[in-house]
Amino acid sequence: MGLTSWGLLGLLAVVVFACLGATVWAWPRVASRGARAAGVRVLLLLGCQVAVMLTLITALNSYYLFYGTWTDLISAAGGNAQAGRHKPPPNPNAAAATEVVRTVRAKLGPSRGGKHVPERDGQVEHLDIRGIRTGISAEAYVYLPPQYFQPAYAARRLPVVILIAGYPAADRLVWISKGHIPQDAAQAGAAGQIQPMIYVMMRPTVEDGWDTECADVPGGPKVETFFAQDVPEAVSATYRAPYGRQGWGLAGYSTGGYCATKLTLLHSDRFAAGVSMAGHFHALLDTTTRELYGGSKSLQRGNDLIWRLRNLPQPPVSILVASADVGEKTFPSAQRFMAAARPPLVVDKVLLPTGGHNFKTFRKYIPPSVRWLSGHLRGE
Repeated sequence: MGLTSWGLLGLLAVVVFACLGATVWAWPRVASRGARAAGVRVLLLLGCQVAVMLTLITALNSYYLFYGTWTDLISAAGGNAQAGRHKPPPNPNAAAATEVVRTVRAKLGPSRGGKHVPERDGQVEHLDIRGIRTGISAEAYVYLPPQYFQPAYAARRLPVVILIAGYPAADRLVWISKGHIPQDAAQAGAAGQIQPMIYVMMRPTVEDGWDTECADVPGGPKVETFFAQDVPEAVSATYRAPYGRQGWGLAGYSTGGYCATKLTLLHSDRFAAGVSMAGHFHALLDTTTRELYGGSKSLQRGNDLIWRLRNLPQPPVSILVASADVGEKTFPSAQRFMAAARPPLVVDKVLLPTGGHNFKTFRKYIPPSVRWLSGHLRGE
């Protein structure tokens, strides 16, 4: 039974009602004085409270997707249940040797009347990517716009946007199921609000239970290199993607927003623009990140984006900061980042008056972020 399944939530609800019923039935029978009866009453009340709390916590987790599987939960609690780096299965449709496995997932994309036509609706595909430099294996969902399949665009290379979710993004379809990227992009494109772009939707988690903050971890996974080099190379080997940096951008929410900003700043030779949706800007260290920097203060400073802006030359890229004045815990960090920016770095902002650090708010950032990226990227 899945951690975020309706079955678990229903089971817990049954347990709550059973506890309440048992309490109502047993209370008159233990209403007498005495230590034993008092102890039973305390146990009955505690049992009901624990059942209610577990149900509420499970419901909140199902909505916000803090942990998507039992493995994620056990790993975050310090257990040993971690998934290895899975190699993509053999597939005769593999591109770039064994590095990319491409599979059409048309049912995940837009359609009309239950019928899917790529030239009209675009198409969702699934990629298994194994980084040739890093050895990291990860999956991506790609939305190709209708123009990608139209004869008039056969010689065009469309801009690419790599979307990185927040940690842990246990829902592997979060950009589709909650972000609605294919539907929004199709509608905005049909309305002429954005140019046709390729959307590569990914998670930052390459090892369950470990928030790597998209870092090249000493003695560990080289996640920065994976997203900055392996992923663009895999996408370029599979699709008609631009050769130059002006056709490549990044965006993400929460941890993914930090990753998108960091990768854009540190790899301006590959990316021209990045979007941080409620992302932080400092080098985070906590129980989920473990020791990312091998105890090196220098390496940690290099991953602190505010420190970089204050102490190092700024790259010729554009960054969009999407945040909220009230209710967003990362807003003070965003303010410091924006205050430290100077040419040739260009920083724009989209600010909501209020908004919490949750997907209901992240969802509001996505449409303006996509429009902004459309205005800053160029196809070939």
